[in-house]
Amino acid sequence: MLALVGRAERRRLMWAAIALVLVAGVGLLDFLTPADVDFGEFYMVPVIIVAWYLGRGAGIAVAIVAEIVEFSVDVSLRSAVDANSTPIALWNGLATFVVLTALAVATDWIRRERLRYRVLDAERVMLLRALEQELPRPLRAIDWFARTFEDAVAATLTPALRSQFSLLRRNAQDAMFLATDLLAVGNLRLAGLRFERVPVSLNEVTAQAAEASPHRARIVVRAADDDLLVLADADRLRHALSSILARFGETAPNETVRVLIRVSGDDGVVGVSCRSPEIEERDLEFAELLVRGNGGRVVRVPGDSRRDSLVSVYVPRAGAGDVTSRPASEPSPRTAPRPRSGSGRTGRAPATPQARR
Repeated sequence: MLALVGRAERRRLMWAAIALVLVAGVGLLDFLTPADVDFGEFYMVPVIIVAWYLGRGAGIAVAIVAEIVEFSVDVSLRSAVDANSTPIALWNGLATFVVLTALAVATDWIRRERLRYRVLDAERVMLLRALEQELPRPLRAIDWFARTFEDAVAATLTPALRSQFSLLRRNAQDAMFLATDLLAVGNLRLAGLRFERVPVSLNEVTAQAAEASPHRARIVVRAADDDLLVLADADRLRHALSSILARFGETAPNETVRVLIRVSGDDGVVGVSCRSPEIEERDLEFAELLVRGNGGRVVRVPGDSRRDSLVSVYVPRAGAGDVTSRPASEPSPRTAPRPRSGSGRTGRAPATPQARR
């Protein structure tokens, strides 16, 4: 029957059994020694162990059992020499129980605080590692665009050139976000990041992320049939999608990266798939951080010999109230031109208007 119990439950039963054995052992030693020898401190050991590994409730339960044993031993030892043994033992037992209960509560509080700080430390390490991985990417892109169009600055600015300079500014914004917002958060916690969530077109944001990617010639975007609006910070969401596309492009340099935008219940979904080596969780830490800040989530499905690796980004859809709350004359926030037909993508371009500048 024990084999059917889960691993966590077996662990709880093991520590509970150890605590009860310790209580019985201390009680036996207490009974075999004279009444003048105090064993009250030794009853603290099983209470501390159980409160640390199983929590406050289990610690208090062991404190009750330990006090029953200690009271029984105290009464039996005092009854032979003291007529008032029961009241004295009752008082001693009550005082010991208060101490054991307080010890269980304090031990559980210390354990919870330790776990909380461990989570904070892990998040701090994750953010620093994400910064180390992501900061070079937009800076390299800025350098690439600057060198590519350095000789063309003096020439007539064609629409295509304006579009490229728009991408240059967008990558500069990404670099500024990494260098200022993320580092300016003193304790490096997700709650310190600022997200301006407004209704934005998921088709347009995804197209912008694909267009800004160095691997854009291998990215095929299939947009949603309708203009799918989600409630998100467009810059942060685009940066998250760019990070995912960059990971796929780097791990599979010769494969096509497919992007599918769809609706799933109350969420807008961007699915990125590619026949590539497995995308690890640490590769998605930065994207998951930004998507969580937008109220969404990232789901990773590892690939194998029969299926592609898949990463799905879920973002809450904008409700009717969110859309109508914006003045009719105000353009859709942070829009950008749709991908050019010559960029190498064969999927449907997003059915969205050109961005207003």
